[in-house]
Amino acid sequence: MSTQRRAGLTLLVATCLASGSAAETGEQIAKRLCVDCHGEFGRSEIKDIPSIGGFSEFAIEDLLDSYRQRFRKARSITLEDGSENDMQRVVDALSDAEVQAVALYYSAQEWHPHDQPFDAELASRGAAVHSRKCGKCHPKGGSVPDADHALLAGQWRDYLARELENFTSGNRRMADKMKTKFDTLSESDKDALLEFWVSAGNY
Repeated sequence: MSTQRRAGLTLLVATCLASGSAAETGEQIAKRLCVDCHGEFGRSEIKDIPSIGGFSEFAIEDLLDSYRQRFRKARSITLEDGSENDMQRVVDALSDAEVQAVALYYSAQEWHPHDQPFDAELASRGAAVHSRKCGKCHPKGGSVPDADHALLAGQWRDYLARELENFTSGNRRMADKMKTKFDTLSESDKDALLEFWVSAGNY
């Protein structure tokens, strides 16, 4: 965990102690609301749901805020007990303090890339595309938490493929500078990028 993250966690804990707050910890919130989909410690075992453990605090807060602002459309997930849930319900139930607490919790976890098959030739081409189009915001192949963006290297293929489709169709909004570059990608560029991200740099 970075010094900045430790300082933020220390401040949060100190504030809670000083106020006598009995509020849930980030870990408790994660176990109550997030673990069924995103897995223990934020490592998803469901291939079309992203792993988030190891994202930066800002990246988690930004992800949650994208649902709060309705920039992303939540899809319904059927849980093991047969009930349904979605990210919109989860986010709408969180206070600002709870968002911060759960973001701190997940940022303290370690990122573990998923080991998946990939096309090495396409991954090599994707590395060049990533360097030109994505590398400024997602350095080192999308593997740097402190870049404050979603980690891409070793993320689940099914999830990445779906989000590429959502960006292409306009179902998911992008920042203007990302859209400017994304709109220049060909379908073959996107295929190559997908293989590169799935490879986690091991092509």
